[in-house]
Amino acid sequence: MHVVEQSYHAPSTRQLIAFAIPVMLAALATPLMGLVDSAVLGRLGSPLALAAVAVGGSIFTVLYWCFSFLRFTTTGLVAQATGQQSPEAVVLAGLRPMLAALLGGLGLLLLHQPLLWLSLHFLAPPPDVAGLTRDYYAARIWSAPFTLLSYAQFAWLLGLGQSRQVMVLQVLMNVLNAVLAVLLVSVLGWGVAGAGWATAIAEAVGSMLAARIMLRHVAWPRWRQALARVGGGAAWKQLFAANLDIMLRTLLLTLAFALMTRSAAQLGSLTLAANQLLLQAFMVCVSLLDGFAVAAEVHGAHAIGAQSRSGLRLVVRRCAWLSLAWSSLLALGMALLGLVYLPMMTPDAQLQQLAARYWPWLVLLPPVCIWAFFWDGVFMGAMRTAVLRNGMLLSFAAYVPALWLLQPRLGNHGIWAALLVLMAMRGVLLTLAWPGLRDSVSERQTVSTLS
Repeated sequence: MHVVEQSYHAPSTRQLIAFAIPVMLAALATPLMGLVDSAVLGRLGSPLALAAVAVGGSIFTVLYWCFSFLRFTTTGLVAQATGQQSPEAVVLAGLRPMLAALLGGLGLLLLHQPLLWLSLHFLAPPPDVAGLTRDYYAARIWSAPFTLLSYAQFAWLLGLGQSRQVMVLQVLMNVLNAVLAVLLVSVLGWGVAGAGWATAIAEAVGSMLAARIMLRHVAWPRWRQALARVGGGAAWKQLFAANLDIMLRTLLLTLAFALMTRSAAQLGSLTLAANQLLLQAFMVCVSLLDGFAVAAEVHGAHAIGAQSRSGLRLVVRRCAWLSLAWSSLLALGMALLGLVYLPMMTPDAQLQQLAARYWPWLVLLPPVCIWAFFWDGVFMGAMRTAVLRNGMLLSFAAYVPALWLLQPRLGNHGIWAALLVLMAMRGVLLTLAWPGLRDSVSERQTVSTLS
């Protein structure tokens, strides 16, 4: 076998920042869609509408995040194939998850009624909120195949290092969602159903635009040729083994947020609406935290594909320092944002005051959450998904009793404190697993880098 005599070129700090910024802006689109819905409905002055979007959003978060392996494993596989300089593997690494996404989306459409019943039974919102939630769900569910397909499409582009193209797609989706939300909710008066249709249409258009961009990178004949080789039981088995780990990890994470919503619903519709405003802001913060995690994922996978242990160590070290600095800045930003965010989101003074009471939790969370997200990226890029699964199992096992113990004693403060416990546990456990991953990577290429 011919061995390539070259060094692995590790990205500089400047290159990592240049990669991470578009990723952050792209990731902002998903929570901003929910933020736009909340803002438009909040201006109607109805806490019930906000609460319905909170419940409906939780349902779709659980349903879609169960398929988020389409994003996480695809990026890692494509990035490793890129590091190995294997064009055929790059195409197949995108084609398999896209086929799985279409099948999964069709399955959600076929089962949408029992899934709605089960979700409402579990979340147990007040009856007036449940009725509005059904309207939101009935509209948004129709974009399920496109939404899941976009997970795989965007992940494929990220694996190639095309973070700017993903950013442009996400920005276009968000602008379209904002325009449609104002039109359907405020102008045409469709209420929460209009918010659901706005998101559904924006997600479908985003997927179609992503398909067009992918065809620019790889012409249609090569995708058609790859269909003949997409079988291969071993490749599918490897993919679904990793996906099962990620699915379980993500399901537990989404279940943790669903338990937050359920616990808040037990405290009343006003608390549920207040937590919806806080969670939307938190998801925006999470999107901004994720930039350097994705940089570590993609560039770490390139180093692993190139079999450069020193390159992996350098990528992880630089991304870790950047993550620490960035999370500290975000904590400061969240402290200042609370002064303008809540009045902008709702004119209800009582709702503003209630949400402001719990805002300090959003200042504490970024420096704690960053390590869970950062190591998620590193281990996903390495396709060491069992570590993520096991870490989430142990963390969730600590979260549930924390929630049950703290919520009755501290009310809504206890709900947010339990979330802090979950994120801290994940960060600690994954940090402890890093030496094992580092030492498992071979050193067949030296590393060259710019400072």
